[in-house]
Parts: sequence; structure tokens; C-alpha cells
Amino acid sequence: MKPNMPPMDYETAVRRGIVRRPTHIVSTISDDRGGEPVYGGMELSEVVKGKWGLGGVIGLLWFKKKLPRMARDYLELVLMLVADHGPAVSGAMNAIVAARAGKDAISSLASGLLTIGPRFGGAIDDAARTWYEGKKEGLSYPLFLTLL
Repeated sequence: MKPNMPPMDYETAVRRGIVRRPTHIVSTISDDRGGEPVYGGMELSEVVKGKWGLGGVIGLLWFKKKLPRMARDYLELVLMLVADHGPAVSGAMNAIVAARAGKDAISSLASGLLTIGPRFGGAIDDAARTWYEGKKEGLSYPLFLTLL
């Protein structure tokens, strides 16, 4: 039986014209054909020097434009909130979003409580016990919320 020969190395195959050199990544949002990556038409070094941050990069990659400072800061705030609880835990996020949308405390609380699932790791049980104790002691909801 004849042993298998190792395949030809890549550089030799390119020189012989057997294979083509693959192109660099080019998409509608990024391009790395030049000396450095380009995001939404902006070179990465320019993004770094301009301190565009993660919000700026998201704007360039996802929305294909330079976002104003307010929008970049908002995206970074959202990422910080999600990083705190993880993207799988929607209850706290929903309560925060409802409150920021101007909803009252009960609506915000309900928004969070109604989306709590098994990934909270016991928080639902602790929340229920705390709420029960507050109701048993006759605390009004504004007073209860201030004691948390």
C-alpha cells in the first residue's frame, strides 16, 4: 500500500496557479482590503483617535453612519445594563426600560415581574418573599419601594 502524500503547501499552489489567493473580507459594513479595517467608510485608527467608543463602532457597523454623541452614549448605556444582568435576563431590563419610558412605578415593576423566567436563579422567590412581608406589614407601595 502506498502512503498518502502530504498536500502541496498553499504558497506553492498559488505560484503554480492551482488555487487563487482568497480576497479579504468586504461587506456592506466593513472592508479590510487596505492597511487597516474600515468601518462604514471610517478607518479604525480614526475611530480610535476620535474616541468614538463602542457606541460609535456600533453606529458605523450596524447603522452605517456616524452617530451623534447622545446616540453613542445611549448604546453604551444599554450595553452596560445588559452586561450587568446578561442578555438572557429580561426582567430587570424591562423594568428599567419601562421606567425610562415614563411609566409609573407599578407599571415598571409589573413589566419586570411579568418577564422573569427561570434564568433569574432564585430572584423571583426572594422578590415574592420580600413583597409578601411588605404586604403583611401593611406597607404602602411607595414606602415599600423606598425601603428596598
